[in-house]
Amino acid sequence: MPGTERLVFQQSFEGLIRALGDQLDEPCAKQLRKAGIDPRGKLSVAYPLEVWVESLKLAASVLAPAVPLEDGAEVVGRRFLEGYGATLIGSALLAGVRLLGPHRMLERMTRNLRTGTNYLEARLEQTGPTRYVLTCRPVVVAGFYRGLFAAGLEMSGAKSPSVVLMRSAGDAAVYDLSWQGDKTAATKRPEPRS
Repeated sequence: MPGTERLVFQQSFEGLIRALGDQLDEPCAKQLRKAGIDPRGKLSVAYPLEVWVESLKLAASVLAPAVPLEDGAEVVGRRFLEGYGATLIGSALLAGVRLLGPHRMLERMTRNLRTGTNYLEARLEQTGPTRYVLTCRPVVVAGFYRGLFAAGLEMSGAKSPSVVLMRSAGDAAVYDLSWQGDKTAATKRPEPRS
């Protein structure tokens, strides 16, 4: 996407603000304003990626101050999905996730991720009955997506989901997503598309 500014849309910031919950006190709000958003005012339609990254780092330091950024960002990713589910667009997406189940939810991951930005791309490859490899780019804080994907799998009904960052190189992050299968897992799998 040469020449196109990378933007993060309003609903992503709404989810982030909701993820902060009671931790969004005046000192936190002041830091968010310094990063470029006013969590107490009317949000813009979109913000530059840099504003998102600074806001995400701040949220991680507030919600999980005693852990490294990537682990704190994972906490934010999990709480974000809950907060995002309270937004108009997020509630519609998550209602669908619950009905789809993990396989179909992951199939739609690219579109779901694109509702929050104008730049994020995802490629999904099934490597087992309940295992996938998901490549996302560009990813700045990989831990956020680890938490987001784990929460998404849980919400879709996956049993004992696991999300592991396999590698991060350049702006790409590759995740191994899996969950415990059951006897009916094979019948729930979507038909291959030609």
